[in-house]
Amino acid sequence: MQSKNLELALLIPAFNEATRIGTVLEIVCNHPRNPYILVIDDGSVDETAEETRQYPVEIISFPHNRGKGAALQAGIEHVGSAKHWVFLDADLINLTEKHIDDLIQPLEDDPEIAMTVGVFKGGRNITDWAHRYFGILNGQRGLSDFYVSSLPDLSWSRFGVEIFLSKYASHRGFKINHPYLKGLTHHTKESKFGFARGFPYRLQMFKECLYSLFFWKKYINYKS
Repeated sequence: MQSKNLELALLIPAFNEATRIGTVLEIVCNHPRNPYILVIDDGSVDETAEETRQYPVEIISFPHNRGKGAALQAGIEHVGSAKHWVFLDADLINLTEKHIDDLIQPLEDDPEIAMTVGVFKGGRNITDWAHRYFGILNGQRGLSDFYVSSLPDLSWSRFGVEIFLSKYASHRGFKINHPYLKGLTHHTKESKFGFARGFPYRLQMFKECLYSLFFWKKYINYKS
């Protein structure tokens, strides 16, 4: 756990993103806010960890895949506390410093906002459409520390973690903001792994998301 008082902690969960994560790290490592950056390598079997170590960031590596929720939980526990948090996917396309600012600025403008959920716009039609109708699934988020500190354990949630983050915030009556992230998109499962491997990954993702959607209330134990 970090002992220093952080202004901004940026968490990037990654699973087999060796050929894509460098594009994201180039941007975040040069951000003028000088965030603390932590990559959580979720049991990758490619060169994700080796690629990450080329950049001035910290890395946690799991020996096997535990899921996105467990990766974010490990990151939160490692950091401990920060004024603001940003969660980013490792496979983003066209990420800019402004996108990170767009996630943080509403939190600074209104301290009562618990979380921002970015909405892709003008990147690619397929991801724009997905965010228009299923924005609850978006992994690009800014969070205030009071919200992160209130969260129960996320380790169970796997790909359903974003659904849980949104449902839990609404359940607690916390304010959520939805900034547009213009020009931003990401690689699809099929574009990363080909249809034969990517489509089963997508089905597994949907299964985990549906579990979170229907059973999230089982996991809302409040922290004392």
